[in-house]
Amino acid sequence: MMPAITSNKLNGFTTIELIVTLIIMAILATTIIPKFFTKNGFEEFTYRNEVITKIRGIQLRAMQQTNSTECHVVLVNQLKLGIPDDCDVTPSFGSDWKAGTTGVIIESDNGVQFNVSGGNYFFSFDQMGRPIGCSDPCLIIIDGGESSLTVKIESEGYIHAL
Repeated sequence: MMPAITSNKLNGFTTIELIVTLIIMAILATTIIPKFFTKNGFEEFTYRNEVITKIRGIQLRAMQQTNSTECHVVLVNQLKLGIPDDCDVTPSFGSDWKAGTTGVIIESDNGVQFNVSGGNYFFSFDQMGRPIGCSDPCLIIIDGGESSLTVKIESEGYIHAL
């Protein structure tokens, strides 16, 4: 008669396997998981692209609508960019101003703003699309928690991101 073979094998994880698993989970918890709950600067890039598009649109209007009755002023404050309600000596956004096709309004919960010295900053374009009343170089800075991005308008009128 043969003796019965008994197995003393236990099912489960070893201590080393548990420690390695916990280390991997700790690394994931500190590096990967926070990325799901933050915006990681995507708003700044979105607003930068929108600013470039809107300013190019205003520039094209200035080049096509050459009569003196049209307003081609670009007004920038911390949360708005676009053609203001009035184009007088000191342009301003009215309380009921809407962005439309030539403006950008930053949502207040994004933590992003236009970095403008002096509160309001305005300039216009001539019939050739060159900026008038804008320091050289003409910079609009989109400032957020994660990064700070810049839109540059060259003296010849070329608008691009830095």
